Amino acid sequence: MVAMVRLRSSLPAALAVVAVLAMPARAYVPEDTPPRRAEAAARAMLAEEPARGTIPGVVVMRGGRMLWSLNADTALVPASIMKLATTTTGMVRFGPEHRFPTRVLATRVGDTVQTLTIVGGGDPTFATEAYRRKRFLPKPSDEIKIPAFASGSPTVEQLAARVRDAGVRRVTGDLIADESLFDTERTQPGWLASYLDDDPDVSLLSALTINEGRAGADRDRVVPNPARAAAGALRAALADLGITVAGTVRVGRAPEGSKEIARVESPPLTEIVDFINRYSVNYPAELLLKSLGTAFRDRGTTAAGVEVVRETLADLGVGIDGFEMTDGSGLSVLNRMTPRTIAGILHAILTRRGPGWEELRASLPAAGGPGTLLHRMADPPTAGNLRGKTGQIRRVRGMVGWVTASDGVPLIYVAIFNEAPSPFALTSPLDLFGLLLARFPR
Repeated sequence: MVAMVRLRSSLPAALAVVAVLAMPARAYVPEDTPPRRAEAAARAMLAEEPARGTIPGVVVMRGGRMLWSLNADTALVPASIMKLATTTTGMVRFGPEHRFPTRVLATRVGDTVQTLTIVGGGDPTFATEAYRRKRFLPKPSDEIKIPAFASGSPTVEQLAARVRDAGVRRVTGDLIADESLFDTERTQPGWLASYLDDDPDVSLLSALTINEGRAGADRDRVVPNPARAAAGALRAALADLGITVAGTVRVGRAPEGSKEIARVESPPLTEIVDFINRYSVNYPAELLLKSLGTAFRDRGTTAAGVEVVRETLADLGVGIDGFEMTDGSGLSVLNRMTPRTIAGILHAILTRRGPGWEELRASLPAAGGPGTLLHRMADPPTAGNLRGKTGQIRRVRGMVGWVTASDGVPLIYVAIFNEAPSPFALTSPLDLFGLLLARFPR
């Protein structure tokens, strides 16, 4: 997740550029036409000091027609903008009401059972109650007090209570952690080694995980074995209810003949997608990609999930030339997308109708609203008007989305910078671009 700051020092420069655009056109702008106005806005962004020396990819589009572009067909590292491909595919394939279960199976139903198995279903929201309160619920210090998931999210304490409600009082054998829905690849190709040390939104991947793969409510370190940690948390929650487990906690598969006795489910996918896009959260995007592979290719792998994404984008009419996807979140430095592909995804999100599309549109944060744009472009004409998905990793910065121009017609914009010496410094040029497009075509 990328920290954001309010546009301050660049505002006078922005107003100066606006004034210039109102003056007679310069030599390279021979006509006062919408394409030339789009070009002028983009060139104002590119002329800012932090943008110089980078490799930019820019698209301005409205009504499905390209107004202006630069390097539209160049495959660039997209950073978290890759999440749009993941979440769009998830909403199209699963539907907005899909939920991911975490289940408990027993070898024999009754007050005493031989073995319990907790089976992961790819739910990224499963947590302890302490973690849920600290991570997913608003705090008194939060500027905007809204929960991460309006429907609530499942806890291990709830799951333990449902095991008790099924009549179980004692387990004579082991508590097994079954993560077999996904493969056991814990990271993704192209992830930097520093991610696991420095980024609290990066953890080891598993179909059975708790607390987003982090240790403790403070998320201060990565859990080395997510499935074992989830099973251990269940054992502790059962013990709090007076249910003993005589055996050990181990990773394996549910014994043959086991029957489901309890389950909890994630919030609906629409709320998970909102969490991913609004706050640019990495972990649930990775589990969503593997879930797509499981559900639609019968393989719980990232590669299978990528196959589903490519097929879905093509079905939506999005060109995928140059599209290379190695993870679901955009953390990988091996990912590639062209600005044209990104614009195609945005066009689908903005114009499609039917289940999930309105929620997908709303998942992109609005300037000045909850999410990654809370402290950016928070004044008219961008506040509440411009929507954008941000992205930043090493030497990469971007923002893409749409904004309703002064004539009432939306503009889709894509602005990505690769080989940026100081990615965070590109905040001001990107915000300037958003301001000028909001004033378009004036």
